[in-house]
Amino acid sequence: MDAPVTTSRLMPSLDALPAEILLELASYLTSRSDVLQLSQVSPAVYAKVIPALYADVDLHGAEQCERTLTMIERCPDVACHVRKLTVHPEHELVPRPRDQYRAWDNAGVVSRCVMQAAVNLDALAHFEWDGEDMLPDDRMWAELRARCACLKYVGTTFGCFLPRPTSNLFQFNDLAGFALTLKDGFYAHSLHVPSRGGSSAGPRPSVSLKDARRLARGCADADPESEPVFTRLWDMLVLRCPALEALTIVGHSSEPSEAARLYGARWPRLRALTLGALVWNTHAPGQPTVAADFVHFLEAHPTIESLSLLGRPSANQLDLSGLDCAALPNLKEFSGSFTHLRMLVDRVPRPALDQADDNNQAPNPPADANNNANVNPPPEGYTALTKTLTRVCFPHPMHLRDLTPLTVSRVLLGLHALTALKVTFSIQGGYDSNSILRTIVSSCPYLLDLDLTCANKPSFLLDSFASLIRGLTRLRTLTLALVRMSGEEPMHIGASRIALANPRLKAFSVAFIPALAPAALSAAAALAPSPTDGPPTPLERGAFELACDAHGIPVCLRVAQWRALPWLGFSWPAPVGGLGIIGVVGALLVRRAGLGARGKGRASVRRWVYDLRPSGHPDVARAGVGALLVERSPAGEEARLLAFCACLGALTVWALVTRAVRDAGVGVLA
Repeated sequence: MDAPVTTSRLMPSLDALPAEILLELASYLTSRSDVLQLSQVSPAVYAKVIPALYADVDLHGAEQCERTLTMIERCPDVACHVRKLTVHPEHELVPRPRDQYRAWDNAGVVSRCVMQAAVNLDALAHFEWDGEDMLPDDRMWAELRARCACLKYVGTTFGCFLPRPTSNLFQFNDLAGFALTLKDGFYAHSLHVPSRGGSSAGPRPSVSLKDARRLARGCADADPESEPVFTRLWDMLVLRCPALEALTIVGHSSEPSEAARLYGARWPRLRALTLGALVWNTHAPGQPTVAADFVHFLEAHPTIESLSLLGRPSANQLDLSGLDCAALPNLKEFSGSFTHLRMLVDRVPRPALDQADDNNQAPNPPADANNNANVNPPPEGYTALTKTLTRVCFPHPMHLRDLTPLTVSRVLLGLHALTALKVTFSIQGGYDSNSILRTIVSSCPYLLDLDLTCANKPSFLLDSFASLIRGLTRLRTLTLALVRMSGEEPMHIGASRIALANPRLKAFSVAFIPALAPAALSAAAALAPSPTDGPPTPLERGAFELACDAHGIPVCLRVAQWRALPWLGFSWPAPVGGLGIIGVVGALLVRRAGLGARGKGRASVRRWVYDLRPSGHPDVARAGVGALLVERSPAGEEARLLAFCACLGALTVWALVTRAVRDAGVGVLA
C-alpha cells in the first residue's frame, strides 16, 4: 500500500524558489522592514534576497555608520550588492544626550570608514555625503574615485568650511549626476555673494568691468576664499562631465547665490534639474549681458524631464513668461511655486507676441470671429505640457487668500496628462477650504496619486473629505495631513469611509497635525529655514491598505496606527480607543522610572484588520458585548450608558437586600 502523501510535500517551499522570483517579490515590498523579515525566513532565502536588502543603504549617525561600514568592509559578499550609499554622519534618528554625542569628530571618523569600505564597493553607482559643518577626510573622495569604477552620481554638502581647491572632490570625470547642498553654516559664515558683498537678488545698480569678467568666469563668490573652490567645481561639471543627466544645487536659506556659469553650460543629456538659492537673472537692465540667463538655459536643454525650482517665491523672482512656447517639450515632473507653473502653462507663441509689440496693440482677430468670445482665452494646447506633464508638486504652502478656485482650475485644466499632485494649503479663518478641494477634483479627474496637506487650522471632516473625492475614480494612493476638527470620528472610522468612497484605492495614509495660532503662523513663516520643510510632527497618523474581493468590493482595511500624547511631555503609544486610567498610570510610572523619551521618543505601532463589511454579513464575525462596550461609536456610548445604569441598579438592589437582611437579623435578636 502506498504511503499517504503529506501536505508538506505538496506545498512549495520558499527555499526552492529561484532568486529571480524572490527578488521580484521583494520589489513589491514598500517597507525595508518587510524585506528584512522576508530575508529572515531561512538562510537560503537570505542569500537570495541580499541584493534587494543591501542595494540602497541609508545610514544615520556616527554609531550606525561605523557599525554598518565596518560590516561592509569585512563582508565582501554583502558589499558587492551595494549600489547606493547615503551617509548622514551628524544626523541621529533617535536623539541622544549631549554627553554621548561626538559631533565634532563624526565627519572624520565616518569618512575614514567609507574610505576603508570602498575597497569592496565594486557595484557602487550612487554616493551621497550629507554632513552639516565639518568636512570629510579628503582621502575618501580619492578612494571612491579609484576603487568604485561604476560611481556616476556624487552628492555632497558645503557648511562652515569649504574644501581646498585641490580637493579630490573636484577630480571626478564623466559623472552622470551631481548634487550640492548649501547648509546653514555656508550662509552664516557669509560664504555666498549677496551677504558678503551686500548685493541682493534684484538688479545691480552698476557692474564694473572687473566684476563683469568675474561673473563671466562663473565665480560663486567675490571673496578669494571661495572663488577658487567654486571655479574648480564648475570646471569639473562643465568641462569634464559633458554627459551630465542630473544636477541638484539647493540651499537651506532663501538668500540667493551666484550661478552665472551654470547658465552658460550645456549638457545634451540633462534629464533632471533641481535649483534653489540661486540668482535667476545675472544681468541688470541697461548693462551688458555677461552670461546667458536662466530662460535661455532652459531653452537650450529640451531633454529636461524633471524640473524643480525651490526657494520662496518672494525671495526668488523668476520670470518664466519669456520662455519659448516650444521649450521643455519632454517635461514630465515639475516642482515649484504655483506662479511658476502658471507662467509655464500660459506661454504663447513668440511671433504673436513680437507682432503685438511692434504694433503696440493686440493682434487683430479674424473677420468671422465671435465678438462675444473671451479676449484672452486660456492658452490651452499651445505648449507640450498639456500632454507631457504628469507630476506636479507645490512644496511651498499656498495661502487661500492669494488664490481663487477659478485661478487654480484655469491652470490645472490645461494639464490633461496630470496623474500625481502634491499640494500644501495654509488655512486661514474665513476661507472655504472645501471649494478649493472641489476645484482640484473637478480639474484633475485622472489623478492616480494625491498628496494633500491642510495646515494651521481645521479644514474639513474625514467624512466630508470622503464625499468630496468621489470624483477621483482612478485614485490609487492618497496621503492626507490635516488639523483635526472637533467632533471628528476615530481615524480608522474616517479611513473606512474614504475606502468605501474610493474602492480603487490601494494604499493611503492619514495624519492629524497640530494647529498653529495666528502669532505662531507669522513667526513660523518668517523663521522657517527651508521652503521645502514638510508638515509638523503629527499627533496621530495611520497607514491603511485596502483589500477587495474578486468583484472589487472592499472587504477589510489593514491598519497600522500611531498616536502621540504631547501633553505628557513625551511620545507614548496610546490605544486608539482613547487613554484610560491604566494608560495614564503606566505612562507616569514609565516617565518616573526614566524609561520614557522626551520629545521625539520611540513609539509602538498598533496593527489590526478592520472589517468593512456590514455587521449582518455571513462572513463577518459577530462582536461580543465586550467589544461593544469599548467601541467608540454612538452604539458603544449607549451600551456603556446602559451598563452604567445596570451597575447602579445592581448596587441599589444589593444595598436594599443588605439592609433588609440586617433589619431581619435585628428583629430576630429582639
